[in-house]
Amino acid sequence: MITLALPLVAAAALFPEVRSFWAVDGGALQPTQVEVRARLVREGQSMVVYQEEGYHFSALGPADEARQIENAVDAFDGTIYPREVALFGPCPDNDHNGKVILLVTRTAPDEGLFFPFDEMLEPDALRYGFHSNEGEVLFDTFDRQGNRAGRNIQEVAEMFHRLLHYSRDPGETSWSRLLANYTPYMCGLASARLLWGDTDPEGRAHTPADPWASRGWSLLFVEYLRERLGEESLRDLVLLPEKGLAGVGRLLADRRDRRTPADLLADFAMACWLDDPALADGRFAFSSVVPPRPLPAARAVASRPTSGAIDVGVGGMAFIIVDGNGERPFPLTLQGDASVGWVARAVMLRTLGPDVELPIAFAPTGVAKLDLPALAPDESVVVAAAAVPGDSSLFDQRALPLRWGIGWVPHTPADLGREALAELVKKALPAGGAAARTRLMTTVDRLSGAPAEGVPGPVVTTRYAWAPAAADVVEVLHQEAERRGLPVRSSTFVRRASNGAEQTWSNVLVELPGSDPRRWPVVLAAHWDGARGHLSDSYLRALNINDDASGVAVAMEAAAAMSRAPHRAPIVVAFLAGGYHDAAGARALLDELGGKVSAWIEMDRVGIPDRWPRTLSVTLEGGTALSKFPVSVPQAFRRAGLAPKGQSEISDPHTGGGLAAARGIPSLVVCARPGGESEDLDTPPAVERARVSPDLMVLLTKVLAGTVVNLAGAP
Repeated sequence: MITLALPLVAAAALFPEVRSFWAVDGGALQPTQVEVRARLVREGQSMVVYQEEGYHFSALGPADEARQIENAVDAFDGTIYPREVALFGPCPDNDHNGKVILLVTRTAPDEGLFFPFDEMLEPDALRYGFHSNEGEVLFDTFDRQGNRAGRNIQEVAEMFHRLLHYSRDPGETSWSRLLANYTPYMCGLASARLLWGDTDPEGRAHTPADPWASRGWSLLFVEYLRERLGEESLRDLVLLPEKGLAGVGRLLADRRDRRTPADLLADFAMACWLDDPALADGRFAFSSVVPPRPLPAARAVASRPTSGAIDVGVGGMAFIIVDGNGERPFPLTLQGDASVGWVARAVMLRTLGPDVELPIAFAPTGVAKLDLPALAPDESVVVAAAAVPGDSSLFDQRALPLRWGIGWVPHTPADLGREALAELVKKALPAGGAAARTRLMTTVDRLSGAPAEGVPGPVVTTRYAWAPAAADVVEVLHQEAERRGLPVRSSTFVRRASNGAEQTWSNVLVELPGSDPRRWPVVLAAHWDGARGHLSDSYLRALNINDDASGVAVAMEAAAAMSRAPHRAPIVVAFLAGGYHDAAGARALLDELGGKVSAWIEMDRVGIPDRWPRTLSVTLEGGTALSKFPVSVPQAFRRAGLAPKGQSEISDPHTGGGLAAARGIPSLVVCARPGGESEDLDTPPAVERARVSPDLMVLLTKVLAGTVVNLAGAP
């Protein structure tokens, strides 16, 4: 009896009948955790299922819930687990129980969740602000019912892939989500309609021209890769450390394939239209699915001059049809936004054949020209054009213009904004502000992860406040202040998460005493932290330039200018922690100062100007508080050649301006363009860096330094 009882005792220790889990309860930035008690309801070969006590997902009662859970475990044991493990390798087993745990709970996100911090030990996870379940746990609500119940099992497949992907390449987020959402089709749990978004679980519509996201036509590209490069290519993408399409480039190079990822994307685009295996060695076809033909974005006659414009998302594709009428054709010209690469394929379509591929290529300037052949009335040319994603770990969500024309010479509207800003700097500063520009961009580069030549110190990897690596930001800020000869200190405070986890965060303060210490100080502030649209990416590389490395750099340079100007009231230049977390640093500073602040000016998103002709506009957010500032404040912007625009309220929840205004302090938030926070989060670093205007930052430095000194009482 003892030999029989021992395995039962061991099993009970591994999977107790009732246990507690830390579940995630919503929130994209630092989601909250709640403790959930759950009961063991099913044990399979590779999965065990716990269900939150008191939670019921089926209106038909416990028997139906048990049936649905049994179906999920059978699908996991019989299909999902063996299929995924055979392709991607063994499943991690950090809790040494040999199985994956599925927690059915009301707190799970809509699409289920694998929480990577559960792969850490509890002390390690607490450093990031989370508790850990210290094992392989998947979370799902199982709330799809009836004819939608199959979606619950699909979510299990997606979550399990994220688990496997994280164990091999924790730094990749876009391919992790793409391949995870492709998994239900690969495992035979979903129809091919999943691949172009017709069965999006959230009911969202997808078009081929949309920017690549984790669902939609980007999943069809994964299927195209599998067909062209073999199923093992998906495994290799998971194992390669390269981000974005760079991983596909590495795959091709390892296979001695001379094509580029852009070539594959262009061939894929034409395959979506033609799906013809008899043309171009089968490059323009699918072998296992028949996708719907996309609608053309534009149609024209080859002999009639005409032009137009199309919005194409990065990764998306658009189709232009040029019909013949027997008359002499004009050339077709395409011009895409030069901030990304563009690719195209063109095919002449004949009613009786043979169809012919026509040469077309984009120059680095974003221009492509196609000399159209003579086309009979029943003949046409189809052109598929696509915007190539960069090698970024996240999806580039921009939609960019693609101009086209028959017999048309491309002419991009002149952007005079940078020239206008450069002229203003020449007028405002001796030597055109060259030294200030260099210092500003050195600070921006250091805060966005670039090492500064000749400046020792840590290289910033992320500015996400909850990331342990964010401590490097504080050191860099101290170094940047000391390089300018400024007095600097850290002011620490404790940030407590809803789950009880605590961290010590630091505001970095430059305090410039005034001639009259009895006066309340003027605060010039900017938050130093950043964030990304995906939690894992925030911990790895939240290095946003516009929001708000630009504001920090301007405040730092303004501090140096103000330190040389006499003033009566003290000035506090504050670099604040936790702006993206309820403006935690601003709240701590206001508490430290006892609310005794004569004026609060904060900068947010001041590095990238608005588009021409609004380039010289600057938004001043302050609502009724704007009337509390002297008229000299907006006048200072006008004197520098900028156009200040008042906004009725402070819209940025991650600035301290709203908190200060609530305490009756005259408050002002300066930004170069209204809105744009979500765009700033995930803009690829190279794109964001190219859009930054050092001249705008130099001008704002001069304006704000003078404004704050005047508010502090210049003699």
